[in-house]
Amino acid sequence: MPSSKRSPSQSATGEVRVVRRPREERKRLSPELEAFARGDDDAIWRREIKGRLNDPRVAVLIPGLKNSDARLLHDAYVNRIRSALESGDEERLAELMAVVRACGIYRGHRFVSFEAFAEALFDIDSRRANALASEGEKRLGLPSELSEAEIATWMRAEAGVLSVTPEGRVEVRNGMLHLSVPFDRAAEALAQVGHREFFMSKNTEGPKTIVDRPKGLPPLSAIIERVQPQPEVPLSPTRKKAKGETEK
Repeated sequence: MPSSKRSPSQSATGEVRVVRRPREERKRLSPELEAFARGDDDAIWRREIKGRLNDPRVAVLIPGLKNSDARLLHDAYVNRIRSALESGDEERLAELMAVVRACGIYRGHRFVSFEAFAEALFDIDSRRANALASEGEKRLGLPSELSEAEIATWMRAEAGVLSVTPEGRVEVRNGMLHLSVPFDRAAEALAQVGHREFFMSKNTEGPKTIVDRPKGLPPLSAIIERVQPQPEVPLSPTRKKAKGETEK
């Protein structure tokens, strides 16, 4: 038997009425969309600059790092981890896993998580992988969380070294960055590091937010003004007279 209960928004006569919820119960738009609705054309394109890192790319593997460098680092760490596993060097393995997790190196080949990276490539379950990474963080003296700018600085340096020689190493231990490279390749490696770090060394003074509106896309107000029919402007008496003579 069908239920006789009515919806709260339906009256006894079957008419649908509008139920206005209290303001606190309504689902609010994001601040960006609210500003956009109020007429701020660039609200949805505006974003904050986080520290020294200003990376507007949509598809990015590691923020602040070229995708090709992210893949280079991923492959290098995969080889190092395999070498540590083969030699049974648990301490070295823990340090490597710590860096991969802390810096997001697993994203270099689009693994969605550190755990997926460890299990798919090395058959290490998530519990052991995280235990190794936590132990490695203690050994290296890494903070509980690195900022995007700190990760980019470290990874840019290591990518610069690796672009010259696979024997190069860049490590952070107890807040100090250590660079190791064969002496006969040092000049090339340091040049590559300097080239990559220039972006990170720029002066941070300036606007805290920037507008990432796609190049060539005009503000919304300009688009609306262009497609909206314009009201007719009344002719002055002089123009009316001139128009009448032309029609004759």
